[in-house]
Amino acid sequence: MKISLVLGALVLVGVTAAISWWLGINHERRREQANIEMVLAMWDGVINRADPDAVMKYIDEDYIQHNPNVRQGREGVLELISLIRNPPPAMVPPGKKTLKKAIAQGDYVVVIWTQPQPDPHNPGETYSGEAFDMFRIANGKVVEHWDDTRKALTPWRR
Repeated sequence: MKISLVLGALVLVGVTAAISWWLGINHERRREQANIEMVLAMWDGVINRADPDAVMKYIDEDYIQHNPNVRQGREGVLELISLIRNPPPAMVPPGKKTLKKAIAQGDYVVVIWTQPQPDPHNPGETYSGEAFDMFRIANGKVVEHWDDTRKALTPWRR
């Protein structure tokens, strides 16, 4: 009888641990999916629509920007959307990005895009290239951004 009680207790502990592990994994997956959805909504509002309300909703005040063409902080993103709306004559904005894949791990979301790139062999023409953006999320806001952008001849600033 003691052996069956011990085995029953071990089975109960094992089942409880398995359920806890499974619930933890599902919670993390739901959080990561929510982060992806938030980043894609942010991209649409901030980049595609250049909406200042989207900047306020999704971008943290102390936003860290690793793109050398954009200033730090939320104010840098507000300046960027002003340039998206009214680009100065010398600014050559990048081509529009089309979503290919978004993946998340914890607080990080990586978005892979297809984007027209200038063709160095055929001036004035473009080819379809790949680009990426990576975001770090904290407290429901985008707090940090990385991408594959290099310094522009004329930075995206006023």
